[in-house]
Amino acid sequence: MPADDSLSMDQISALFPQLENIQLVGAKGPQQIFTATLKSNFAPVMLRVVPTEEAGVFGWDPEFIVRSLTIVEQAHQGLLRVYEVGQAGPFTFIISEHSPYPRLADLETLPQISPQAALNLVRNMAEGLLTLHRKNIFHGGITPKLISLRADGGDALLLPINIYPAQPPVDMGDFASPEWVTGAEAAFTPGMDIYALGLTLYILLTRKTPMEAGFAMPSTLIKCSDAVDAVVSRAINPDTRERYRNLGDFITDLDKAIASPTGRNAAAIPPRPSSTPVPAMNMQKGQTYVYYYLIPALIVGIVLTYTCILYKKDVVRMRNDYNEQVQKENNAKADAARKANREARRHAPATPAPSAPAVAENTTPAPVVPAPAPLPHPEPVPAAPKPSAEPGKVNWSLQPGVKVRQSSNRNMLGAYGPEKAVDGNTSSELSDVSISATGVAEGKTAWFGIDFGKETNRTIEKVVIYTPANLTLLGTMEEFKVILYDNDKNVLAEKTFNTTPSEKSTNVTTWKLEAPVKARALRVESTDPAHPLALTEVEAYGPEEAAETPAPAPAEE
Repeated sequence: MPADDSLSMDQISALFPQLENIQLVGAKGPQQIFTATLKSNFAPVMLRVVPTEEAGVFGWDPEFIVRSLTIVEQAHQGLLRVYEVGQAGPFTFIISEHSPYPRLADLETLPQISPQAALNLVRNMAEGLLTLHRKNIFHGGITPKLISLRADGGDALLLPINIYPAQPPVDMGDFASPEWVTGAEAAFTPGMDIYALGLTLYILLTRKTPMEAGFAMPSTLIKCSDAVDAVVSRAINPDTRERYRNLGDFITDLDKAIASPTGRNAAAIPPRPSSTPVPAMNMQKGQTYVYYYLIPALIVGIVLTYTCILYKKDVVRMRNDYNEQVQKENNAKADAARKANREARRHAPATPAPSAPAVAENTTPAPVVPAPAPLPHPEPVPAAPKPSAEPGKVNWSLQPGVKVRQSSNRNMLGAYGPEKAVDGNTSSELSDVSISATGVAEGKTAWFGIDFGKETNRTIEKVVIYTPANLTLLGTMEEFKVILYDNDKNVLAEKTFNTTPSEKSTNVTTWKLEAPVKARALRVESTDPAHPLALTEVEAYGPEEAAETPAPAPAEE
């Protein structure tokens, strides 16, 4: 079988005399992938070759070759070996160890592993990568296809070389770190590798991505300790300032979590005695002193156990307090907006109340006639509309008095909380983006709603939805509906959307209505009960006059 249009398998074998049993197994563009065996030690290997003139497509430039030669010199139990990198004939090639074990991408073929096993697997890979980080070599391309897992929970194996360094973040899927997606970092950093390892740990623990799990902490899905929650949420924090800065700190916290993977430290909790220990009569000299230490140890163990129980309760209470605090803050923001609106109306220029026409002293009082039709009674002056991204239009999602609701508030990971998602900030910088994320309730679809108010129905001409793009923690919404309602919850307009085009850190969905509608509320709803929602912004535009021109009296009634 020819390896490409010009070279046969025999010619490929002649270029790599150190290999035998070469077989073509796949291709990615100009790259050819083979399995083979090293003649020197009979080790199974993968051979990847790319025509040298096209090597730049994958980022296999001279700098990549030099950096890879350093990786060839490394050996660690958590890393697959890279045996050789270089050029042979018209090809640039990589020869690396071939693992017979399933990959993380095939996780469904593996049985569930314990939290402690998952922590050990990730720690092993982190320790291997640390040997490279110390040489200022960062992977930057960790994906599930490069991680092999033993079905018995043994050592995980990571291919330590980024075989596609020039690939765009979208090709890395969920494993691309936020700063790589947004372009905040132009070069690979330690944080990118830590992010990928943290995500690997989350998936090994829960067998789901954070998006699939509704952004929940691992301890809400499986039996694991708060130390596990802490190390996971910090490792995949989208804010690089809050994420681990180096693998050494990450490994240190992994060790703490490994010591107490399910919330109980076995070393600190003594076995429950079935009866009071009775000293043996034939003790050797010095053996009686053991009991002088055993009793205090038992007391300390009991105290530690009780402390752990109280700590767990405190953590649960703090989580509940956090969710309540977020809800209070959202209510406070709404109250502040309403108060500002009332103050603006109170300090609006007063209009004298209509009075009887003044009668001059030297004139005969005229018969009482009906007061002239009152001058257009000025409505209380509303707060000035907030700036809009559309000239001449108002973004009704931002105006005072708007209420924001969603189907559920979940215990979110790390930096994410049930924040109000209509603050109007559409910056592509992830640290500037507000997130509203819903959980999944069995049998119910997730939804996010904006209530403009019963007395302040808004004329809507266009709706713009911003959803996260290519970020694991935020996720993407594959299919969702946007619905506009009136006061009686009748559907005025509705449209279903699929995946949306990406603009850096967000997907942007725009719906221009065929005809404007006067809507009480806007609702974004998932079409699948199994999928949560993750929004960054919601904008509902209409004509500016709608906010300033009073409605006719009949319409008000």
